[in-house]
Amino acid sequence: MRNEIDIPIIKEEDIIAANMRRDKYSITRDVQAREFNEAIVTRLLAESEKRIKCEKCGKEFTISSKENDVLSCLECR
Repeated sequence: MRNEIDIPIIKEEDIIAANMRRDKYSITRDVQAREFNEAIVTRLLAESEKRIKCEKCGKEFTISSKENDVLSCLECR
């Protein structure tokens, strides 16, 4: 049996390469998180707008939350 334990010596080049991989990964993760956040904000804004059909032509259009009494599109007004 062998009683010695071999511990690998880490080269400085390996440490530098590992740091570069970590930096690249964190940048990629941050960009992806920003894209997800922008998508969530866009979806929430779209949900806050109301889509209704025009009484005259039946065409769908969006109204803001302030205009609750408008029931016809801009073309039919």
